[in-house]
Amino acid sequence: MPIRGDYEFLFTGSDDNSFLENYAYDFYREHGEEGGQVFVNLEIQNNPLDAEEIGNVIFEMMQKIFFEDLSIDPYERFESALKEINGVLVEFRSQKMSGYIGNLNVVIAAVVDNQLFLTQCGDAEAYLIRKRYVSIVSEGLSEDASSSDDVFASIASGEIEQGDFVLFSSSRLIRYISKTDLAQCIHKTSVVESLNEIQDIISTEILGRVGLTGILFKKVASEEVAEIENEIDEATMAVLESGGGRYSAYTKKVKTKFSNLLKSAGSSKKGRRVSASDFKDGFSSSVSGFFSFFKKGLFSGGFGKDKILSLLVIVIVVLLVGILFANFNHSKRQELADLDAVLVEVRDRISEAETRGVYDKDSARMILDRAYSDARTVLESGHYRDKAGLYLLQIEETRDRLDNVQRITEPKVIADLSSKRTDISALGFALIRDRVFVYDSNGLYEIVLDQVQDPLTISDDEIVVSATGFGERNSILFLTQRGNLLEYREGVMSLMSTEDGNFRRGVSLLSWGSRIYILDPVEGQIWRYSYRGLREIFGPAEPYINDGTDISMAVDLAIDASVYVLEQAGNLIKFYAGGKQDFYVNNPPFAMFKSPDVVYTTDRLDQVFVIDSTDARVLVYDKESQTGNIRYSAQYVFDGVGSLRDIYVDPDSQKIYVLSESKVLELEL
Repeated sequence: MPIRGDYEFLFTGSDDNSFLENYAYDFYREHGEEGGQVFVNLEIQNNPLDAEEIGNVIFEMMQKIFFEDLSIDPYERFESALKEINGVLVEFRSQKMSGYIGNLNVVIAAVVDNQLFLTQCGDAEAYLIRKRYVSIVSEGLSEDASSSDDVFASIASGEIEQGDFVLFSSSRLIRYISKTDLAQCIHKTSVVESLNEIQDIISTEILGRVGLTGILFKKVASEEVAEIENEIDEATMAVLESGGGRYSAYTKKVKTKFSNLLKSAGSSKKGRRVSASDFKDGFSSSVSGFFSFFKKGLFSGGFGKDKILSLLVIVIVVLLVGILFANFNHSKRQELADLDAVLVEVRDRISEAETRGVYDKDSARMILDRAYSDARTVLESGHYRDKAGLYLLQIEETRDRLDNVQRITEPKVIADLSSKRTDISALGFALIRDRVFVYDSNGLYEIVLDQVQDPLTISDDEIVVSATGFGERNSILFLTQRGNLLEYREGVMSLMSTEDGNFRRGVSLLSWGSRIYILDPVEGQIWRYSYRGLREIFGPAEPYINDGTDISMAVDLAIDASVYVLEQAGNLIKFYAGGKQDFYVNNPPFAMFKSPDVVYTTDRLDQVFVIDSTDARVLVYDKESQTGNIRYSAQYVFDGVGSLRDIYVDPDSQKIYVLSESKVLELEL
């Protein structure tokens, strides 16, 4: 008996500017076990202009080629489809001045009979849950992509069993939920309930937005197959017959530059495409036939009053149609002229913004925002799309120049943590004097020069959320989800205690002198603990904020004598002695934050750094000593490294060290 997947989609997390979409096409209905199913789970970041178009093309190309000839082996069909998709994406890159089409996080999968085929790129992942055991089945599939122009470089395949649950995610889900909890969320009878339980767990942890596809596989009885095959409705049959092929469209037809690429890619395939000349010839033939019939009926048997009256009516109708057609053409020409005038204004505004941005960035911001809105209006009208798209790209490039954006395409890799643990999902740095450590949810890795030492297990039953070096004891402190404080000192892990009995829970931990600070957005407070050296214990929790300032949206903190608190929207709040300060960010950047989650500074630095992890951006702000404010100065965008997790800066060498999920990167400040 064949296996078929019941599937559902879910989007969860706070909204951001990335494009998320799930696609599915079920050919099982038409051809049973010889047909199969295709799934695409997709996120495209940093390319709002073309994201939807790229998503539609990936899905349509996959659907078209995979189901075109069912006599070919499914693996070969899957491979052929990916080759065509890679070719289209390469072609599209070549049409971009920058060669950049955004960060793609995509899983593409197909199911035929009992076989699952899948590929992946970016941060997207696929998980197989079988008998309460979770496997990351997409692991390593994109490792070879960096050495070629192909987005999709490798294919994984295997057999699916009854009761298997497959989960596709546009982001690395394991950073928000443990494998054990993920397995416990899966219900063997309901995909919806499974996805809802996953959402409940990750909703409090996730900062961006994630698209999920859940598939529960079950065997289909022969009588069900017969019933399904008899359920093809007339509408579906009409689409199949009119298309001249074996597939029907699931998403809207792509009408821009990708349509040409699709046509060229499919020109050697079966089936005949209706061309413009075919339409023109058919229309002319139909019109000629109509007038021949009309002439024969009107002029046979001579003229009479009735026929003359009919002829007059026809003449009047023709005149009315001609007038309407002329008015339509005039309106169309006027519309095109108006749109062309709008694009001329857009071009002029871009030039004006480049000039004004040198001395008045706020005015340049408003001018570019207006130009962007007008260019989008033209683009969405369906006319002058290429020209409008070019101006939109120029607007983004102008914003980058005015923001002093530096794109880092090949950052220097200091250490690769995946050499020690392939599924590493690093959380942050922890420094003890001149020693540098990286930690994840339960492992500690020391970086010595460019070598990664073997990981140490922090705890077998605790999950770490934050860590900090503690100079008072020359140790590293770890804050766990349960609110416990663990210490690594002289090669030994131990549990620290407080006079309160338990530490407060929080999302970020930081030390300053003999004190530690725990950021607790749930209680809306920063808890301060003083270390009692003689007793080797921390004193009771002291509330640091004393003026009632709301920090319920806080995600991180940094200290340089003052305390900086970073909020989810990217706002910074500055405190001194527990009170909120009058504090401004001057010359703010154009680009809004997507998922700001790290703020960093020390008393030895003249800058404050903020990480926008989803966009892999590091924003640099200079401290203004006279006013106490900060001024935006630059940003570094790390292309192709995934999300960023943490940062530290060496004030002596003036080097920035940035942590991705698995690598430590170095950059000159």
